[in-house]
Amino acid sequence: MNELPNRLLRLRCIFLVMAIFLIMLPTLPIRADFNHIFIPDLLLIMTFTWVMQRPDVIGPITITIVFLFADFILQRPPGLWAVIVLLAATFLGMRSANFKEVFFIYEWTTVSVIIVFCYLTQYILMRLTFLAIYDLKLLTTTALTTIFFYPVFTWVFRPMLKKQGLHIKKKLATEVSE
Repeated sequence: MNELPNRLLRLRCIFLVMAIFLIMLPTLPIRADFNHIFIPDLLLIMTFTWVMQRPDVIGPITITIVFLFADFILQRPPGLWAVIVLLAATFLGMRSANFKEVFFIYEWTTVSVIIVFCYLTQYILMRLTFLAIYDLKLLTTTALTTIFFYPVFTWVFRPMLKKQGLHIKKKLATEVSE
């Protein structure tokens, strides 16, 4: 199925704009009196959702640039989270075609295991390199909320990320003309 190049470029631009928004959102000087523990990693969910739905839209270079930018802006160890997410997204992208014909619960379980693996890998590598580590309870709750929000993001992005080939456009054009 051939996709229009304009649509792919538009989807890539939408991903980049949304990623920049999600990166800059925590840096806003807004004082809110709620507990920040239960906030999922929205950028990670969005990336995994897009990779599982359309692995051809965002490539490894885009993922690396976005997460390196996030590392610098959010003052995390530069490159550590970017490499972990890049490897996980590549793994999920290679297996995304396998989940098109199965129940969503299998996809959700696979992504959940990968999310836990990402946070666990980050925790272990930060401990081994003597970096200031995050609280394990905070990482656990962030991973769990990220896992629980994955179906919501999949439901939101699925209509936008459907493949629309040239033959579908031609078919619609002939139906309208008749």
